[in-house]
Amino acid sequence: MVAAVIASGLSKCYHLYRRPLDRFVERLLNRAHPLRTDVWALQDLSFDVFPGQTLGIVGPNGAGKSTLLRILSGVTVPTTGYLETTGRVSGILELGTGFHPEFSGWSNIYLNCALQGLPRKETEMLLPDILDFSGLAAVIHRPLKTFSSGMVLRLAFSIATAVDPDILVVDEALAVGDASFRDQCLDRMNDYKRRGKTIILVSHDLATVRHFCSHVLLLDDGRIVERGYPDEILDTYLKMVHKKREKPAEFTPHRQGVHWGSGEIRIERCRVHSGGEEKYRLTSGCACEVHLEFEVLKPIDGAVFGMGIYSREGAYIHGSNHFWHPQEIRLRFPDAGERGTAVCRIPRLPLLPGSYSISALCYANYDGFPQAVDHWERAEHFIIEEDLGYQHGLISMETAWDFQEREEPSVSEEESSVEEI
Repeated sequence: MVAAVIASGLSKCYHLYRRPLDRFVERLLNRAHPLRTDVWALQDLSFDVFPGQTLGIVGPNGAGKSTLLRILSGVTVPTTGYLETTGRVSGILELGTGFHPEFSGWSNIYLNCALQGLPRKETEMLLPDILDFSGLAAVIHRPLKTFSSGMVLRLAFSIATAVDPDILVVDEALAVGDASFRDQCLDRMNDYKRRGKTIILVSHDLATVRHFCSHVLLLDDGRIVERGYPDEILDTYLKMVHKKREKPAEFTPHRQGVHWGSGEIRIERCRVHSGGEEKYRLTSGCACEVHLEFEVLKPIDGAVFGMGIYSREGAYIHGSNHFWHPQEIRLRFPDAGERGTAVCRIPRLPLLPGSYSISALCYANYDGFPQAVDHWERAEHFIIEEDLGYQHGLISMETAWDFQEREEPSVSEEESSVEEI
């Protein structure tokens, strides 16, 4: 299969000058100005993306994500390296890219389509779909500067997807739209996936990346740190983001998940019990307990323990904590060194067969705001093994099927007489 995107050794350097005259002197002398500063936004990036793949790009601010998307979209060119794309590329970059604020929304449609190489006749054919998807028909003749950022996003996404590109590039745009339009966008992007299109997405919404992307590229300081499947790459990204708040290196948890928090309490183990014993292969509907074994390292007042259950794909299934427990348990630990176990009892685990992970949590309420004391991502795993072939999805629900004969509607005498006539 031929790759839709082939990048080899991509690098992008921006030149900074003390004053505009220095740039002129550099051109005049045909050599680098001695006081020029070179800033490398990207350095030696090599990767490929195949048709039908959805590549998520994550990384801290300043990692080079937006610069990479500009190169992929053709907005800028790399300083060094090679890039090849197959088919039409359409992108949604920073809001306002490709638009003129003084033009009407209508004129901006023609402008943006022209920038993507579409002739006027083809643009006119796309107008009904653009107006219908964006929902802006009533205001499309107003100047763009009167649009809200959400309305600009609607217009940009509608144009970018209406041209039916082979490669769709999206840069953190969906965070601006409302929930309804965001779902509408994700539906269209899912349709693109089903049709074998290539999608490259930059987002800080890790849930969207985990659920939507087939592969993830992690950038930092303009370089590729790692590439792979969402679960493993996002774990690496979380470690990077929370590096300053990670547990000491000598602490080795049972499962190699990510820890972060203020550190007054350390969750040492997360165990799953069923039938009075530690067990990690369970059956759907069984009773079980989640044990969070912890040690108090510093005095703390008002600790709250909780846990979250996630599917193998990262879907958030359930979250629970004892803060609103009927017994109003408030944990105070005035002295360091105390050890204990927080136990969450689940009378019936309504999960269908599959692999699941548990995140173990300890938070504290400071001035009304919950603060992470020890947040342990993917602390433990368990498997539901029971074969329930008649149910699908994530949750096991008790269902019953029945069949009834449908009676034919009776024909009134008046209707009968009309038919006879």
